[in-house]
This record gives sequence, structure tokens and C-alpha cells, in this order.
Amino acid sequence: MFNIIYLIPLICFWNSISKEILKYKHESTGNNIVHLIHSLIFILHHEYDYNIDYATHVSIGFYMYDLMCIFSSIYKYKSKNEVMKRFPYIIHHSIAIYLLKITFTNENKQLILYGYNILEMSNIMLYVSYHIHKEYTDHLQINIVSEFIQLLWYSYFRIFHFFSLLYKNKIIFFQLNFTTRTVVVMLYIMGVMWSYKLTTKNISNYNKLKQLYRHHQPHQS
Repeated sequence: MFNIIYLIPLICFWNSISKEILKYKHESTGNNIVHLIHSLIFILHHEYDYNIDYATHVSIGFYMYDLMCIFSSIYKYKSKNEVMKRFPYIIHHSIAIYLLKITFTNENKQLILYGYNILEMSNIMLYVSYHIHKEYTDHLQINIVSEFIQLLWYSYFRIFHFFSLLYKNKIIFFQLNFTTRTVVVMLYIMGVMWSYKLTTKNISNYNKLKQLYRHHQPHQS
């Protein structure tokens, strides 16, 4: 059962985790680590089927905390660019909170949480690749390899694995209410769009590698 009393302590928990990490890391890197910790917490709870209801509250608390940070950033900078940059995350977090909350009353709870777990699994390489990019900025080859793995990992879970889940459970999917079906489709479309962005990034990386290779080739006399 959903318990709103859990949320304030959980929001404070994520705030404390973030502040502690930011003592040692830059804001962008630190926030990325916090996101990774959140994903790992839910994935481990789900994989071992341990206290799933509480893990679901933890995730809701995380997304609420992160939304507060996003709105705080928008208020701080008061720029259209900041709103445009943050808007996809506002939509994503709102959808995640909605889907997690309905699991407490929906008869298809296990299926929805399984789908959510797939989405969290897909994010792991996003966080790893981002961390590598920030920590090893001057290592072009390492970044290119991590972004290629990121593309394969993310696309597998978000496009193929998630679609497979929806297809195998299409009867249940169409029995869900209109709002739930809409937000699930939106999540899938967002995954396709991000996969496309990763694909273009990897094509650009491939061209960089070719130029680098040609530059280091000995000139023919």
C-alpha cells in the first residue's frame, strides 16, 4: 500500500546522499552518481524480490527529490534554455512517479514493475558513460568505446527488451486505462529518440576515429 508518510524522510535521504557526494565531486558528476545509486537500489531489490513496496517508495522519493532540484535550477537561472533542457526530465520523472504509484493499486503490479526495472537497467550504461566522459575527458578512445557500449546496452533494453515485454503482454496492455497506455507509449518513444541521438553520436565518433587514424598514418613518399 502506498504510504505518503514515507516520502518526506526519503526525500531527505536523497538530499543527504547528494550533499555528501557533492563534497567530493563536481555537481554534474555527483548528481550522476546519485542517479546511478538510485537505479542500483531498485534493480537489486527487484532482482532479489526484496521489500519491493519500500523500494518503490524509494524510487518515488528519488524522482520527487530530483524534480525539486530541477525546478530549483529553473528558478535559479530563469532562462528559456534551462527550461528546454530540463523539460524532458520533468516529463520523464512525472511519468515514472505516476507508474510507480499506480502499482500499489493495480492488479498488474508485477508486470509494471518488471517494465520499470527494464528501464532502470537501460540507464546503467548512461550513467557509466557519462562518468567516464567527465572523468576522462582527454581519453578519446575510452569515451568512444563507452558510448558505443552505451548505445548497444540502452537500445537493447529500451527498444527491444521493452517492446518484447509489451508485445508478449499486449492483451494486458490494452486492458490498462488510457492514461497508463499513453505514458507507457511516451516512455517507449522517448527511448527511441534517445537511441537515435546515441546513434548519431556514435556515427560522429566513428568519423573522428577515421580522421585520427588518417592523421597518424605515415605519409607515402
